[in-house]
Amino acid sequence: MLENFEISFMGSLSWDELRTALSKHLRTPIENVVMLGDWLDLPPKRQIESTSLDIIRQEGGYRTLIDGTSPLIVHGEKLGLLAAALAMEFSTSVAVGDYTHDCGYSCGRFIVYRPDGRTFFAVEKSDCEFWDLELW
Repeated sequence: MLENFEISFMGSLSWDELRTALSKHLRTPIENVVMLGDWLDLPPKRQIESTSLDIIRQEGGYRTLIDGTSPLIVHGEKLGLLAAALAMEFSTSVAVGDYTHDCGYSCGRFIVYRPDGRTFFAVEKSDCEFWDLELW
């Protein structure tokens, strides 16, 4: 079964940086981390072994947004641990949906992990040109 996950980075990150880091932290071979377009072209057997990433880039706010699909467990506390590790590795804030609150898949609540190890809760800013968060 494939799981969906979303991770947002304040910094602007390259494909190679993201692919290498996710391969390392998800403990999967680097060839199993692919762009969504490439994943769609894989045979079904390879699709169920691979993590696909759709990367959205912005000029402001959270500059690198990932919409991923993976056969690995990338939800709940494991998603939080991954986000915390990526924040430290890339020295940038990383946001994920608030998995501690039972509000469904998309309720506008997030957890932000900072490179210094601090964690904050946040909500989506409503009147912004780019997707961004407001800490609370």
